[in-house]
Amino acid sequence: MDRRGFFTLTGAAGLATLGLTGTAEAAARYRFFNRRIPDEAHRRMGKMASAGITSFSFTPSNGWVIVTQNGGYFARNIPDECFSKLKQLIAAGNRIHCVAFPPGGGNSWVITGDKTFYARNIPDECYRKILAYYKSGQQVMHVAFPPGGGNSWVVVATNGFFARNIDEECYQRMRTMSRGGRRITRVAFPYTGGWTVIAGNAFYARNIDEECFQQMKKFGAAGYQIHNVAFSPVGNAWSLSSRG
Repeated sequence: MDRRGFFTLTGAAGLATLGLTGTAEAAARYRFFNRRIPDEAHRRMGKMASAGITSFSFTPSNGWVIVTQNGGYFARNIPDECFSKLKQLIAAGNRIHCVAFPPGGGNSWVITGDKTFYARNIPDECYRKILAYYKSGQQVMHVAFPPGGGNSWVVVATNGFFARNIDEECYQRMRTMSRGGRRITRVAFPYTGGWTVIAGNAFYARNIDEECFQQMKKFGAAGYQIHNVAFSPVGNAWSLSSRG
């Protein structure tokens, strides 16, 4: 069944049962909701959310990594090289936009930031497209890989996006939502199939977990733009966090 929601930003009243942390001011800006993710990841997010989560993602083996706006980061069971490069990029002053992992596993990953990016063992065409965006003066805000693997991916840049071998309806929805001034900000693919596209204060989803979709609606109804959507490969787990 198709799912669609367009949000009018209002006050914060009515958003319940979401994880809150930090000061009242920070809590007013950032919200998150997790279902069935590892307990440690949930607890760590509770400690870090007040700093503004820029990226939360899972590896194909259910490892995970969190990065915040102020350069905070924490990871569990991600490739050693990925962790080392993440630490190096943050120490060099990069604000991290995205950490993403192709579904094949192993030492395969990509990190994008406001100044540069680094990738290991992602599809060649995907790498070239990310590089082209940076060379043209754009930043890559997000990279997503469907669970089927192969040369299948989405790259979301500052002003535009490019997709290869993804669900045709997902691609057409991205095109439709980006018209009229909207900018695609996130695309996510559950391991069980389906997809969701975020464009500012609007989203569209197909065949995702029903509770996840309902929580996305609650975020919008309470005036919180969804910033990050992450789906785990284990137990139909997922995570939502808002834009500050």
